[in-house]
Amino acid sequence: MPRFCTRILDLLCLPGRLLSWLTLPLVLAILVSVLSAAAGITHLADWEGSVPVLGKAVTVNTLTDVQWYIFALLVLFGGICALRDNAHVSVDFLSLMMTHRQRLWVRVVGDLVFLLPFCLIICWYGWSFAATAWRTGEGSTQGGLGARWLIKGALPVCFAMLATFGLVRGIGTLIWLARGGDPAHEAGKPAGEI
Repeated sequence: MPRFCTRILDLLCLPGRLLSWLTLPLVLAILVSVLSAAAGITHLADWEGSVPVLGKAVTVNTLTDVQWYIFALLVLFGGICALRDNAHVSVDFLSLMMTHRQRLWVRVVGDLVFLLPFCLIICWYGWSFAATAWRTGEGSTQGGLGARWLIKGALPVCFAMLATFGLVRGIGTLIWLARGGDPAHEAGKPAGEI
């Protein structure tokens, strides 16, 4: 794959790599949530006035919302890294019967015919989904986080990045195939680079 394509793919994976550090606050939120529930504590902190996103208090429900917000971010943005590294689910028994070039053609079709249109549809509808949450001030009705638009806004952003990834990887793979790339030459490179 051309070097500029590889650099773009690496750049698209950067948010996922950075967000992977949210695993630590996720574990902490789970721990505090479980211990608070076991001790019968529902309100962890409260204050006068309203703080953006948090509202007027931090409750066990706030921690529950934090958990699923972080998990959603990890899955959404981490999925791009998984796709680049070929760490996603695949049908191995079929791909093992194919040559390297055949697998690359299947990947091109998958990226450009299936992944790209799917991501564009999610972006299109996800944008209005997030905009509606922003306009209505949608938040938790159970005392959790007060800004659902944050996580709903991550959907179109992530899928736009995933669409860009599919387009760049599909074009890069086509360039590699058109140049008559030699699988033996690329043997030492990570799976996402060929």
